[in-house]
Amino acid sequence: LRHLGFAVTLTESQLEEQVLLDIQTDDPGRLIGRAGQTLSDLQFLLNRLVFKSDSRIPRIVLDVGGYRQQ
Repeated sequence: LRHLGFAVTLTESQLEEQVLLDIQTDDPGRLIGRAGQTLSDLQFLLNRLVFKSDSRIPRIVLDVGGYRQQ
């Protein structure tokens, strides 16, 4: 995300069988996108990359500033 020009802070927490990465940024709307589409796309790409390198890694859930919890 820093390579894309975002200043971010990541917080990791463990869900039941998933890992939650909460992204804090000054411009959350650009990462969330319309109706959360950009956030969902980023999550999909991240999981594809991680799963390809090691299929034992749990699924990653991305959130931006608590958007998914709302």
